[in-house]
Amino acid sequence: MSSSEDQSALLQAAQRGDTRAFTLLVKPLMPALQSFTYRMVGQPDDAEDLRQEALLRAFVQLASFRGESSFKTWLFSITTHVCLDHIRSKRRWRENAKVHAQEACRSSLPLRGELEATLAAPGFTFDAREHIAFCFTCVARSLPPEQEAALVLREIFEFSNREAAAMVGVSESVLRHHLEASRKQMEATYEGLCALVSKQGVCYQCKELRDLAPEAKRGPAVPDIGAATDAKEERFRHRLTIVRDAPLAAGKARVLHDLIFRRIAAAEQAR
Repeated sequence: MSSSEDQSALLQAAQRGDTRAFTLLVKPLMPALQSFTYRMVGQPDDAEDLRQEALLRAFVQLASFRGESSFKTWLFSITTHVCLDHIRSKRRWRENAKVHAQEACRSSLPLRGELEATLAAPGFTFDAREHIAFCFTCVARSLPPEQEAALVLREIFEFSNREAAAMVGVSESVLRHHLEASRKQMEATYEGLCALVSKQGVCYQCKELRDLAPEAKRGPAVPDIGAATDAKEERFRHRLTIVRDAPLAAGKARVLHDLIFRRIAAAEQAR
C-alpha cells in the first residue's frame, strides 16, 4: 500500500472517530506544527496549549474535511486561526522588546544568575543561528497579527500565496499586501536594531550571549548577515534563510529561548 493510500485509510478511520488513526495521521506533521506555534506566539507554554487546542479542533472538525486542500494545509489553517485569536487577545510586542529584556537582565542579579545557569545547563549549546531565529520571532510579534501570520507562513514555512491566503482567511491580493507591509517593517526594524550589520544597531545579543556562555558551549561563530553596504532587502533575505533553517523549536539552545520568551511575554503583557 502506498503512503497516499495509507493516509487515505487513516483519514477515513479518523473521520469515523478513531483517535489512534488521528494520532498516526498527524504524527508526521507534529514537528512542523510545533515549530509553527512556537514561532508565531513566542511563548513556549502558550505555544504548546495552542497546538493542543488546534489538534482538538481538527479532530472535532475532521468530518467536514473534503480534501479540497491537502490535509497539512487544512491542519495549518486551523492552527493559524487558533494562533491569530490568541495573538489578537494579547498586547503586540514592542519592536525592541528583546532589548528591554536584555537591559532588565543586566540590572537584575537574580535574572542574570538565572541566565548564566541556563547557559551552563547540561545539554545546552548556544547557536547564533537559533538566536537569529529567536530575534526574528521577537520582531515579528510587533507586527499586526495578520501580517505576522502571512510572513511566517509564506517566508518561513514556504506555503504558496494561495495556501497562505486561505490559512489567514484573506484573498491573495490582501495576502500580498500583508507580505509587502511586513517585509518593509521587518527590514526597517532590523536596520535600527541589529548590530550585526549596522553601526547604529543597539542589539548585540548574539555576540553577548555567546561570549557569556562557557567556552565549551558557545557553538559556531555568529554568521555573517551581510555587509553594511549591501541593500537592506538583500540582508533581510539572507536573514530569512538563516531563520528558515534554524531548528528554533528543537535546537540545543531552546532552553535559553524559552527563558527569554517567557520573560518578554510577561513584561510586554504587563506594561
